[in-house]
Amino acid sequence: MIRLIKSKIIGDMVKNYNDPVKVQKEILKKTYLISLVPIISTLVMGEFSSLLGFVFGLLISTLLLRLKFVLINRSLDMSEAKANTFIRNRYFIEYIIYFLVLFVSARNPTLDFLAAAIGLFMIKFTVIAWVVLDLFRDKLKKKIESYED
Repeated sequence: MIRLIKSKIIGDMVKNYNDPVKVQKEILKKTYLISLVPIISTLVMGEFSSLLGFVFGLLISTLLLRLKFVLINRSLDMSEAKANTFIRNRYFIEYIIYFLVLFVSARNPTLDFLAAAIGLFMIKFTVIAWVVLDLFRDKLKKKIESYED
């Protein structure tokens, strides 16, 4: 299953290889569309700490996605060894940012920790759900085509 998800992600990336900005915008558009559900539900229930935590995590997640895009573009101009070290060091910095966001949300009483964690990983959840749905659609399409023959 994991292998199928990875191959599907790579397949989608290869399709839009010439326009990574389009992929980034598509991911953000779908993430924000899905994020409307928890945002509206927390507003209706009056859970403002959950709303603030979720939005805080989602904004940091958006900035981290943009940062990955910029870092990958910078690493393309480097040698393989230098790019490997560069990307590895940047991932450590990214994990420090994750830690700081979760630490701040745990210490701040106006931010809900769980909502901030969900917002922080919302892009990852969206990409995984997107790939799983695409795989399901492809399998269903193949099954329908096999019945039509």
